[in-house]
Amino acid sequence: MLPLVALLAACKTVTGDFSPVVAIVYSGPLRPSVEEGDTLTLTAVAVDAGGNVLADVPVIWRRIALDTATVTFTVDSLTGLLTGVAMGAGRVQGDADGLRTDTLRVTVVGVPDSIAALDSILTVDSTETESSSLTARVFDVSPTGVVTPLGSQTVQYMLVSPAPGTPEADSVALGVSGQSTGTDPHVVTTTTSSSGQAFVTARRVGTMAPDTAIVDAIAITSKGVVVPGPPARFYVLFVNN
Repeated sequence: MLPLVALLAACKTVTGDFSPVVAIVYSGPLRPSVEEGDTLTLTAVAVDAGGNVLADVPVIWRRIALDTATVTFTVDSLTGLLTGVAMGAGRVQGDADGLRTDTLRVTVVGVPDSIAALDSILTVDSTETESSSLTARVFDVSPTGVVTPLGSQTVQYMLVSPAPGTPEADSVALGVSGQSTGTDPHVVTTTTSSSGQAFVTARRVGTMAPDTAIVDAIAITSKGVVVPGPPARFYVLFVNN
């Protein structure tokens, strides 16, 4: 017997309707979210007046169409498997023998598609020790071509040239502006702001630095996957007297 306690339940009064279904018990968040290309399963069961699960009565899931041409997710009517298609929101509802659940609002979270450098060439004068920000922008591109900057995304900056481990590389360090250099001066991991931008600086260490330092920035998804495509590349020109 299943207690009639759940995050979401739809009930009806037993009258002349002889259907044994008196409630649908849904197990899950009222506002589920899923990333683009990822899946989640909506789970609900029909129960009778005694709270017993009616295994032979399926809950059928249907996406409720919105006034937009964009399909944000698909849902398998029988299994409840929901797949994120495009960033945005949509609604879905379960039905069992004419009884319906409340409407669930589903949010599809964008996954970064690309990363780009805002200014790829920066100069550090001989009197300066730190460059201006190496700004990388992470964004999502919808199936219709809409570009949306993404906040809270992981970005990793890496010194490419001079090659780490060489004497020349010891004269360059990367860091977040206003913070001390980390344990690895040639790799910095940070996150994007609400505008989809990440920031680090290149620093002159000691009295001399190479004429040019090359820094790459890559975006990493929440699952630890590097976003495909070329990195954001920066050329830092050090002016040495």
